[in-house]
Amino acid sequence: MIKTKKIKYRRLMNELEYLYEEMDLLDDIVKGAAGEFEVYYREFCVRNEIDLNKLNEDNKDRIADLYGVNPEEVQETPVSEYTGSTEIVKIDTPDEAPLFEETQDEVGMFKELHEYYHKMFKKLAMQLHPDRIENFTANDEFKKQMSWDFSKAKSALDNKKYFKLIQIAKKYNIYVTEHFSLQIKWFKKERDVIMGALQEVKTTYNYKFAECENDEQKDDVVRKFIWHLFRVKA
Repeated sequence: MIKTKKIKYRRLMNELEYLYEEMDLLDDIVKGAAGEFEVYYREFCVRNEIDLNKLNEDNKDRIADLYGVNPEEVQETPVSEYTGSTEIVKIDTPDEAPLFEETQDEVGMFKELHEYYHKMFKKLAMQLHPDRIENFTANDEFKKQMSWDFSKAKSALDNKKYFKLIQIAKKYNIYVTEHFSLQIKWFKKERDVIMGALQEVKTTYNYKFAECENDEQKDDVVRKFIWHLFRVKA
């Protein structure tokens, strides 16, 4: 039974490692495509004699509803760089934000797990806290990395992103005790949330634009974007 749980745990760790790497990759793709999409979108409007300023002005309220911005701010930001609608552009979720909230029933169940990771963080802090490394003899770059890892570990603990905390702990050879039953339940939730976030990113126009292989496909994405935004066929 313990062996079976250990296999499930290891499989979850492998899945999460892949999913986090995939999320980082998609973030890079979406951010890289944002500027290109903005330029192509505006050039498309010029080519097709679409008065973008008039459309923005006539649809301020609609844009505000889609993007969650005040209508007076609409003209101050490139339209394809707004945030607020998953289907429009990438929603930036701050790294500090918790992935999910526990249900009332789960709070008690995961109490032991939270206490364990608090202890893990304390072990990390013994090595990485800025006060600990202030007089460290290593080079400045290594000290900067240790300080950065401390900040990431603190954020991971505060927001219960325990997979990231485990990764940092292993980097500094801190022993990881396996509480298989609780960890499997927790990391399944984390996996499902990350998988959902990946699917959301893939619905954004920035991502769809990045996947285009030719101008015909790019034009099609822009047409859909204009329809979504203004309800105008281009």
